[in-house]
Amino acid sequence: MAASGTAGGADALSRLWREVRAAHGDRTALTDGHRTLTYRQVDAAARAVAGRLTAAGAGPGRYVMLHGLAPMDAVVAMLGTLAAGAAFAVLEEGLPDAARAARCARVDAVLLAGRGLAPHGTGTPPWVDLGPQLDGTAPESASAPDDGGAPAAGPPSTVRGGGVVSDRPAYAMFTSGSTGEPKAVGIGREALHGFALAAAARLGLGPEDRWLQLASLGFDVVVEEVFPVLARGGTVVCRPGTGVPDPEELHGMLGTLGVTTVELSTQYWREYAHWLDVRGEDTPAPLRRVLVGGERMDPDDWRRWERAGRAGLVHVYGLTECTVTSTMYEGPLPDDAPEVPIGTPLANAEVTVRDPARRPVPPGTVGEIHIGGPSLAPGYLGDPEQTARRFVTGPEPGGGRLYATGDLGRILPDGAVEFHGRADDQLKIRGHRLEPASVERLLTADPAVAQAVVLLDARTRGSLLACLVPAAPAAPADGVLPVTAGQRARLLARVTAELPGWAAPQQLFWTGALPKNDHGKVDRRALAATLLTAQATATAQGTAAVQGTTTAQGTATAQALTAAQATAPAGTAGTTDPDLTTGLPDGGVGDPGTDPGGPDTLDTVLRHFRALLADPGLEPDADFFASGGQSILAMRLVTELRADFPGTVGLRATTVFDHPTPRRLAEWLSSAPTRPRAVPAPFPPAVRKD
Repeated sequence: MAASGTAGGADALSRLWREVRAAHGDRTALTDGHRTLTYRQVDAAARAVAGRLTAAGAGPGRYVMLHGLAPMDAVVAMLGTLAAGAAFAVLEEGLPDAARAARCARVDAVLLAGRGLAPHGTGTPPWVDLGPQLDGTAPESASAPDDGGAPAAGPPSTVRGGGVVSDRPAYAMFTSGSTGEPKAVGIGREALHGFALAAAARLGLGPEDRWLQLASLGFDVVVEEVFPVLARGGTVVCRPGTGVPDPEELHGMLGTLGVTTVELSTQYWREYAHWLDVRGEDTPAPLRRVLVGGERMDPDDWRRWERAGRAGLVHVYGLTECTVTSTMYEGPLPDDAPEVPIGTPLANAEVTVRDPARRPVPPGTVGEIHIGGPSLAPGYLGDPEQTARRFVTGPEPGGGRLYATGDLGRILPDGAVEFHGRADDQLKIRGHRLEPASVERLLTADPAVAQAVVLLDARTRGSLLACLVPAAPAAPADGVLPVTAGQRARLLARVTAELPGWAAPQQLFWTGALPKNDHGKVDRRALAATLLTAQATATAQGTAAVQGTTTAQGTATAQALTAAQATAPAGTAGTTDPDLTTGLPDGGVGDPGTDPGGPDTLDTVLRHFRALLADPGLEPDADFFASGGQSILAMRLVTELRADFPGTVGLRATTVFDHPTPRRLAEWLSSAPTRPRAVPAPFPPAVRKD
């Protein structure tokens, strides 16, 4: 939506915003738990942003890159960019300089906007500080007029090299390209308007809804978190920062802020469900729906959630090229369903399943999923070859434009679509699509690597593996061997310099030869099975190794304790009287072997590190993230440690980032405050509600 009275003028997106502002002007549009803005206040701030951007050169058909903004500021800046008639894109935090410059060049951005001083780096457009506009301290005269007028529409949008389209761009998102260069997808204002209304109608959103904004600001799910609920006069509940809360923090946010709707990636949802199971908790009462998507949904996980009577699940499916989400499935899931369907189309999408000649196949037949309708993007900016390959025309008379997704599926008797994998090697990692060739190309740039194959980790389903064939015959002829820590750092240097962190393989292995199928191509399934076996073996060895160490140290501890008891004053040795403060024996912080101050703390932490990272030889001073860990695994680590150290206060996923080695984390656990287990642990107010 665009604020009123601007170069976005009289199009449907601007009209919708004016209608919402008129109907819900004094209702809360945005909050982050610290600040709250009504629809009138958001409109005023967005018009101020629009005026500043217009004065700096933004306008219809031009892109503004947003950078370094907190989520609430970013939403206002998005609305302000649209109000200027321009389109927004987001530069995510942590991108290497080369990747930032490539993204700016891909959309031909005219401005880079944010708060404060310009970020370091080269190859980016002129910087605009939006701080005064976002804070409401800019002069009123600098705002875009609130006259409801319809200025000149500006030139039509073009897909450079891909033809002219009538729908001016609203935003652009980036997806992986096989050459390593990002593909930019520009979505039009009419497509955004249609999606916002279709998603709001399908979900039954209304003014009382409060949608928690969690997605990365550079990921198109943010569009789904913001625009549908605003289209119905509801509230976007923004994170106060850009970090992702761990499951316990998420649970606290959902309850404290009265959230009714949240969207989670499949991996993140699985970790939240695991946390609920471990804690024996239910979803907070206000929460009515949890949207889940980005990867295949395990039907057993879905049924377990349903049996627990938790908030309703909505399985979502869509692609950036088709305006976020095209289908939804609300359940309930039949007992005999082999998969969780991806559902039926939204009102703005047309979904068909087709054969290699693009002809529709009968229901029940597996083919390639194609998406058509007004939700489609014009194509890839500056990439006519990829545009022609993916954006096709149906062969039937009057066939319209279609997007060939590369996903396989079939239509079920009830009209829902069931997902059946990929027709190519493209991977889905934490909701992002990745061409493995883009990573393999960077790995083989190292002279020590002859071949590289990148796969999804079948154990975590949220990280990548890489199997490498050395240029010199130094790896086992059959089987695999993990790379050393020093090798890993060198091999991933190019990857981390050019691609986002989620695209870097978390574990790397050497092998003497890659398995081949009958056609002489790499057998990725066979290789994945080999790596899974290697990981399982490593996990078992790691657990056994730590247990052996624990047993030896436990024996020494018991001997020392016996000696201490023999010399203790009468009446004190070996006491088991309840502690007067806690009502539990010996302070009540945990079972034997799990006292945060006890001698087994390091062994317990090390055991979890080795098991999660599938590395039996992991040392106490090894870095979790340098050894293959990532944020989802950090959440699982914290959940497991909370079970071992139930009285520990303040244990969060961020604790792992601050103390990333087993030794440092064990030291933190040893000094952390504890609470009695007899007293229920309140959920932390991760976001204060004023």
